[in-house]
Amino acid sequence: MPSPTLSPQSEALPSALFSGFVKVPPKGRKCVFVADYQHTQKIQLLSAEQYQERYFLDGYKSTELPKGANARQALKEVNELLDDVSPNHAVLNSNRSFAIARLSHLPNKISIKISEEYQRRLTRKDGSSNIRSANIYLRKTTDFINKVWLKYPFHNIGSFDKLTSKHINESNDKRTTHYGGFELIKYRKSKRLKDVANRLALTVLDEVKDAASQNHGDIAFLKAYDAAAAVCRQWQVSPPYYSAVKRDYLIEAAECAILRMTSPKWWLNQLRTLRDQCCEHLNIAAGLVGENSPFLSRDSFNEWCEQQKSGREWLESTMIESESGVIIPLIDAAMAGNANPSNRFVELIVRARGLEEVAEEQGQIGLMVTLTAPSKYHFNSNKWNCESPRFTQAYLSGQWRKIRSALSYRKIKIQGLRVSEPHKDGTPHWHMLIFVHPDKVDVLKALLEKYAFEIDGDEEGAEEHRLDIKDADKTKGSAVGYIIKYLSKNIKGEHMQGELDFESGLAANDAADNAAAWASRHRLRQFQFFGSSSVQVWRELRRLKECPQPVGIEQARAAADCSNWKAFEQALAVNPIKLEYEETECGNEFGEMTKRVLGLCAMATKADGETKLRSLITRGEKWTIRAMNDDEKVNYKKLKAERALIFSENDAIENKEDKKPIPKWKQSLGSGLKSRDSGDTRTCGNNCTDAVLGDHFGCNKAEFSEEVLRYLASHGVVDK
Repeated sequence: MPSPTLSPQSEALPSALFSGFVKVPPKGRKCVFVADYQHTQKIQLLSAEQYQERYFLDGYKSTELPKGANARQALKEVNELLDDVSPNHAVLNSNRSFAIARLSHLPNKISIKISEEYQRRLTRKDGSSNIRSANIYLRKTTDFINKVWLKYPFHNIGSFDKLTSKHINESNDKRTTHYGGFELIKYRKSKRLKDVANRLALTVLDEVKDAASQNHGDIAFLKAYDAAAAVCRQWQVSPPYYSAVKRDYLIEAAECAILRMTSPKWWLNQLRTLRDQCCEHLNIAAGLVGENSPFLSRDSFNEWCEQQKSGREWLESTMIESESGVIIPLIDAAMAGNANPSNRFVELIVRARGLEEVAEEQGQIGLMVTLTAPSKYHFNSNKWNCESPRFTQAYLSGQWRKIRSALSYRKIKIQGLRVSEPHKDGTPHWHMLIFVHPDKVDVLKALLEKYAFEIDGDEEGAEEHRLDIKDADKTKGSAVGYIIKYLSKNIKGEHMQGELDFESGLAANDAADNAAAWASRHRLRQFQFFGSSSVQVWRELRRLKECPQPVGIEQARAAADCSNWKAFEQALAVNPIKLEYEETECGNEFGEMTKRVLGLCAMATKADGETKLRSLITRGEKWTIRAMNDDEKVNYKKLKAERALIFSENDAIENKEDKKPIPKWKQSLGSGLKSRDSGDTRTCGNNCTDAVLGDHFGCNKAEFSEEVLRYLASHGVVDK
C-alpha cells in the first residue's frame, strides 16, 4: 500500500497533525501555495512540551520600575484635597471612595493626568469647593477610558490566564482582575507579552489538533482553520487568507494560514500592534493628546524615537555584500533611496508637478479639497464616540471609495493626490488636490458634498468645517503650491525652517516628526496618489544604467532619469511597462510564495520590425546582509565624524556650488573582491572588461562569464 503524501505546507507544520491524509494538487489547477520540490526531512512528532521548547520565544530583559509610585502619590494628594473641600464626613467618605474606585486601577501616567485635572477642578478660582463638577469630569473621563479598554482584547487576560494555566507554571498562582491587562501592555518589550504570544500559539495548536482528529481529508484542514480563526477573532486579529479559504476553499492557503497562527513570532507581532494602538487610544481618552502634546502622546512619541534610534543603530552596524564582492554600509544604501526623507519629499514634489502638467495638457483644472470627519470622531467634541484615529481614517477612506465609485459609474476620470494630516487631538483629516475636466466639476463637487455630509450632515458646525472646496487660481500660483505645504509639514519640515505649524503650534520640523510618529503608531498611510502610473516602475527605470534601449523603453527611461513625470506618463501611455518579479515557491517559514522585484518587462520592436516582449533586469545581483567586523566599525566611525563635520560646514554656506562633497565609503582592496584584486569596483572600465570565451579549443560559439552577463542584464541587454 503506497504511503500517503503531504504537501510542503503540511510538512512544515510543527507536528504531524494531518499524517495519513493524501494531499496532492487537483489536476489542471495551479496554486500559488504549492512548491515543486520534495522535502527530504521526515515529519517529527512533537509533544506540547517539545514544541514549546523549540518554537517558543525567550523573554526580554526589561527594567521593572516601581509600580504606580507616582500614581499613588497623586491619589494621596487627591484625598488630602478632598479633606479640605468636603463639607462633612459623609460627603468626604463618599467622594474618597468614588475617587479611589475610579483612579486606583488605571495606568500610571493616565492616573496622574486625571488626578491633577481632578484636583484643579475641585476648587474654583475664588477658592470655593466645586466637588460636583470635578466628580462629573472624573466619571465621564474614566467612562471613556473603560469604553476604550473594552474595545481591545487585553481585558480578557484574566480568563485567558485561567484557561491556559495548565501550559505554564508562573501564572498558576496569579489572580487577574478585569484590569489586569494594564500590566500586560505597560512595556512594549515585556516578558508577559511574549508569554501570552507563546500561550496563544499553543492554544491554536491544541485547537487545530482537536479539529484535525475529528475530521478527514480536506474537511480536516478547513475545520482546523476555522478553529484557529476563532482564536484570532477572540483577540481581534484578522485570520490570514480568510477570503482564500472561506470563499475559494484553497486548502494550501489554509495550511499556510495555520502555520502563521501557530507561530509565536506572528502572534507577538499582532499583539504588539494591538498594544501600540490600545495605549495611544487610552492616552487620547485620558486627554494626554492635545494642546500640550499635539497629534500623539509623549509616551508614544518617545517610543517612536527609540524605535528610530535603534533602527538607525542597526543600519549603522550592518554591511551588505554583493555577489561580485562590493561591500557598503547598509545605512548608505538606505539613505540613497526613499528611506531618506529628503529623497522622498523630492519624489513627491516631482510627481505632483508632473500631474499638474499632464492635467494642463488634457485641459483639466485643479480643485483644492479639505475633508474632515464628523464631530463624533473628535475627542474634543461632546459627541465623541470613543473611536480611534485609525477608525476615523477608515471612515474617510470609505467615503472616498464611494465618491470614486460614483465617478467611475459616470465615466468621469480624475487624478491627483491626498495627504492625511492629524488635528491636534490626533483625529485625521485629508487635504486633496484633484484634477478634473471643467465640464465635470459640478458633478464632482456635488458628489463630494453628498458623501461628506452623509453622516450627521446637519449638525452644528458641519457646514463650516466638514468640507472646503476651492478652485485653483493660476493668478495666485501653481496648484501644486497648495499641496507642497502639506507634504513638507509631514516630511521633516523640508524648506520650512523657522516657520510654525498653525495646527500644533510647534516648529515645522518638530511638527513633522510628531506627524510621522502619529502615522507610524496608528499604521496610517500619509500620502497617496490616484489616477497616475506606478511609481515603482519609475524607480526601477531610474536604476537602469545609460545604455541604448528600444525607442518605447528609452523614452520612459530618459524621462525618469531626468525627473520628468509628464514625459514618463506620455511614454507609458504609448508603451506600457510592468514590473517583473522573481517568485520563490515556499520561500518563507510559513510555506508561502515570496516575490521580489527582478526588473521590468515591456514590448520592444527589433531591428527587423518584429515586436516581442523584452525583459530589463534592474536587480540581477543579489546582496547578503552581515554584521560589521571590528575594522569596519572603526572605519565607519571615522567616516561618520568626517561627514558630521562637513555637514556643519556646509550649513553655513549659502551657495550650493561652494559646498563640500560628502565623503563616501571606501572599500578596502582585501575586503571581499571576488573577481578582481585591483581597481575601483564602481567603474565601468573594471566591471565589464572580463575576457569573452571565444573560439578557443575549437569552440565557435562565444560565451560570456556569469559576471559579464549580470552586468549586461543590469543595462537591459538580456538577448544572448
